[in-house]
Amino acid sequence: MYNFKNDYSEGAHPLILQKLIDTNFVQQQGYGEDEYSIEAKHILKNKINNPEAKIFFLSGGTQTNLTVIASLLRIHEAVISARTGHIYANETGAIELLAIELSP
Repeated sequence: MYNFKNDYSEGAHPLILQKLIDTNFVQQQGYGEDEYSIEAKHILKNKINNPEAKIFFLSGGTQTNLTVIASLLRIHEAVISARTGHIYANETGAIELLAIELSP
């Protein structure tokens, strides 16, 4: 059974591990500029039918949540989450840090 509570509770699929082994010594540009990220960007642009879309990859779920929340919420707004919500249970204050960082 798979558990989707976060991105670090399960092991990697064997095909992903094999791809990592196969490409381990292939030198690439930094994350987001490597050939795999560029290919993924093209696939996503095709899927959303928008060849001009700007697509950026972030390093993890917490960073992604912080980026989205910081861009959407005003300083007096907040995220409401159940106690079982990932943002409440797993991000341990990262979201609250926004209030400190965004305060004048």
